[in-house]
Amino acid sequence: MFMKKHWLVLVCCCGLAAASIGISINSSGVFYTPVSKNLHMLRGTFSMHMTLFSLATAMMSLFVPKIYEKFAFKKVLTISVIVAVASTAAMALGKNALTFYILGAVRGMSTSLFSIVPITIIINGWFEKKHGLATSIAFGFSGLGGTICSPILSSIISSFNWQMGYLLKAIIILLLCLPACIYPFKMTAFDEGLVPYGYQERKETIQKQTTSSFHFISVSFIAFFIFGMLISCITSVTQHLPGYGESLGYPLTTCAMLLSAGMMGNIVSKLIIGSLSDYFGEMKATLMMIGVNILGIILLMIGKSMVLLIIGAFMFGSCYSLGAVAIPLLTKYFFKTENYAKAFPTISFASNVGAAISLSMVGYIYDFFGSYLYAFIIALTMIMISLALLFIVTKTKEN
Repeated sequence: MFMKKHWLVLVCCCGLAAASIGISINSSGVFYTPVSKNLHMLRGTFSMHMTLFSLATAMMSLFVPKIYEKFAFKKVLTISVIVAVASTAAMALGKNALTFYILGAVRGMSTSLFSIVPITIIINGWFEKKHGLATSIAFGFSGLGGTICSPILSSIISSFNWQMGYLLKAIIILLLCLPACIYPFKMTAFDEGLVPYGYQERKETIQKQTTSSFHFISVSFIAFFIFGMLISCITSVTQHLPGYGESLGYPLTTCAMLLSAGMMGNIVSKLIIGSLSDYFGEMKATLMMIGVNILGIILLMIGKSMVLLIIGAFMFGSCYSLGAVAIPLLTKYFFKTENYAKAFPTISFASNVGAAISLSMVGYIYDFFGSYLYAFIIALTMIMISLALLFIVTKTKEN
């Protein structure tokens, strides 16, 4: 069996993840302060464009599997990338909130077609063995994109202007997506007459899973739906770390290190959770990352020195492993492989709605209270509720 192609497909997924999440979402925080100040907007008002981005992504996520079933995979992928790149570049022309809101919605709709839902479907279609590792590697690149590009974009904004920052952002998205657009592959290995990596070794397990049932209206699915929403709410706090550092008296260029630290924690935690999931199971790996995330929040709340804040930001970055890796893996674990394409788009919808609410909510919390402390308290509360919800799903999941 020619297994080399499986890993080349994974490389393409890495580029898509870096572009759709790492650059499009995770580096957006460096624009909040300079743009809102330059255009005399509240931070919450400007960050609302990312709320609309997430809402548009959420709505489109529900239809992604059907769109790719009806239309040619590569054509949809290429068109969506072109629209995303063009709308990102057009952000440089923004003069008022309405312009950013419209472009944010367009970016969200187009980006959803090469983001989490299609990426996880591709990985599911090409990997059986080492599925957790493949998922963590792909989404680890979303953190790598944010880690590398956040300080670069921040430097460009400081040296030139935020308009130049958006133009560079558009170029980077295009370059990262090119491999997936150019390299010939289909959404699943079966579509090419191949089999997923490790398929023969897990064929018996897969056959046993085909008898599982699935219902949207069930205690387990509803609890997991809310879990996905709350966990994704937490990830949005990371984009406000540069603003948090600045509120403590540190310069913006230094504060960009907090976002980079969060993105580095993003990468490391995703690689760890994927490997742990393959060896110890999805639930144990998820609980470990939740513990790390709680410690990160505490350090951010009590830390005053930049060293403690960077450590806290690094640990808090583990929230991305929960949103990007744990949720897809737990979806497959709780509802089984054959139900994944039905269940995950709805869970992804919940995740994006949660992120959409949080992106603006955190900004407005600072605008009205002059402190990000309340945002961290809310994040801790959400984590505790999420733990209870996981317990409920575990006890009520369908066999």
